[in-house]
Amino acid sequence: MSDQFIDRVYGVSGDKEMRVLYDDWAVQYDQDLKARNYLTPDRVAHALNEFHQDRSTPILDFGCGSGLSGAALRSVGYSQIDGADISEGMLDVARRKSLYKKLWSLHPDQPLPFKPGDYQIITAAGAISVGAAPGSVYDELVKILPPGGLFVLSMNDKSRKLEDYEGRLRSSLKQGLVRLLFEEYGPHLDHAGHTTGSAVYVLERLA
Repeated sequence: MSDQFIDRVYGVSGDKEMRVLYDDWAVQYDQDLKARNYLTPDRVAHALNEFHQDRSTPILDFGCGSGLSGAALRSVGYSQIDGADISEGMLDVARRKSLYKKLWSLHPDQPLPFKPGDYQIITAAGAISVGAAPGSVYDELVKILPPGGLFVLSMNDKSRKLEDYEGRLRSSLKQGLVRLLFEEYGPHLDHAGHTTGSAVYVLERLA
């Protein structure tokens, strides 16, 4: 298996280039990530399961891609899942899996199409990280959660070192916007001869 897409994703510049890369990758994305032992979606799903057992609560799977994260949520029993992504190619793959009630096509130059309170739970497995959505999306998603809502997300090794990613998360904790319920560092995927890591967080919206 070639790592051409995994190698390229960390160097993508701009929303248009990102969309094109993921559209091109969509057909072989699942095969590539499974071959690299991609564990983050399962870790996110199990973290949510620790703090929310109502399987009927609507969930927004942000940056759902081809549906690997939706499949992980389904595997622990959640059934009311909507997905959202910027890549039409990825959404086409996800649509064929019948994992989601609704799939949102996102446009980076437009505001997110969700109103505050639309979702009690938002997940973002590998979606707000270097090689995926910009760090500013973290702030936008926090704003649409209602008080008491849960945000379960991951950040990869590269993102954890950057103020624009984990720095935003830490800032929101200091401001009292969210409360940290859970944080765990663990394996992300195998790449370039070693296992890279990611941190999984469970946050509760406070205000």
